[in-house]
Amino acid sequence: MRGSPGRRGSPLPPTRPCPACGVRLFTGGAAAGRAGPLRPRPVRCTACDLVFIDPLPGAALSPSAYGPEYYEPWQAREEVPRTALWRRRLRQIALRAPIGSLLDVGCGDGLFLSIARQAGWAAEGIEFSPEGARRASLRLGRPVAVGDLSRERVLRGPFDVITLWHVLEHLAGPGAMLEAVRRRLAPGGLLVAAVPNLDNLPMRAAYRVVRRRPLPLYEDGAREPHLSHFSPVTLTRALERHGFLAVRVEADRCALAPAKRALDAVAALLSRLCGRILTDAIVAFARAPR
Repeated sequence: MRGSPGRRGSPLPPTRPCPACGVRLFTGGAAAGRAGPLRPRPVRCTACDLVFIDPLPGAALSPSAYGPEYYEPWQAREEVPRTALWRRRLRQIALRAPIGSLLDVGCGDGLFLSIARQAGWAAEGIEFSPEGARRASLRLGRPVAVGDLSRERVLRGPFDVITLWHVLEHLAGPGAMLEAVRRRLAPGGLLVAAVPNLDNLPMRAAYRVVRRRPLPLYEDGAREPHLSHFSPVTLTRALERHGFLAVRVEADRCALAPAKRALDAVAALLSRLCGRILTDAIVAFARAPR
């Protein structure tokens, strides 16, 4: 697995339980056994196999990590391919749910919300970053909620569809978010959750060739710090643990850069040949209980 934490040696005591299942049992990463202050490193829960970063890096939890410089690339060279991506994703949802109410958690600059509304959805959004919410509000011409849905008493629904487009990996507590989402879904409602794929073997191989080092799971100062790392198996387990049914995990072909799109196409072909999802990202479709 990408930057996989080792299973040998004596792991240091955990500073927090597994954010998916709550168990405080794990195998440590490369930092295990070292003297001095404990730096954030990947650990693996021995109960559910989720890989997560421990201890939590404070800077990654601040809304300031997603300021103007984070959103600028979206408004220029990425705007056209992002529009095509959101339209394709909306078509995936339309195959599974009739047009109705939709909540986009982590709505960013509001482009997906705008496209969904143009297609007839009653779409609402919430964004952790005040900068993102500001941009979304300007795009939509109406206020967008700011904050963490798992903590705020807003947007209670029920909604027919709730989307988490690459949100769970950034959270200190993805389990708490899944609980908040389930409570807001209508009976039988659809959850769509996309995350990076820990089983992205072609991407890891390419990174090692180009950069001459393993693809890291966490780096200080990274533009998009990931605090939890899911495989198709661990994502399915997390959703089922929090009450979701009929979970189906597929490839999420979301790369925008031509080189990454080509590599992901190769990964998709290899996935079909070996029966294992190897693309750089995955998306789960699941139902709330009726």
